[in-house]
Amino acid sequence: MFPPSQGLRLDIDAISGICGSISIACWVVVFSPQIIENFRRSSADGLSVLFIIVWLAGDVFNILGAVLQRVLPTMVCFMKKKKKLYATTI
Repeated sequence: MFPPSQGLRLDIDAISGICGSISIACWVVVFSPQIIENFRRSSADGLSVLFIIVWLAGDVFNILGAVLQRVLPTMVCFMKKKKKLYATTI
């Protein structure tokens, strides 16, 4: 059971999948502590700096994955539509 003699080769699809998985993990991790803290305080006042940092990291990996999959224009169009829909429901 020796490792292969060639170096580790990751294609764009694999890297994009990894970025997507990291993005999802950041979303799961970022919301859990904030929800627990807000529940304990019975308040939603204030946000943790760590919350903002991990949220930003998740978005960066999400965009990186979209760029690598060449679906960034689709993602931008979807977000514009979502933003427009959200603005009309408020």
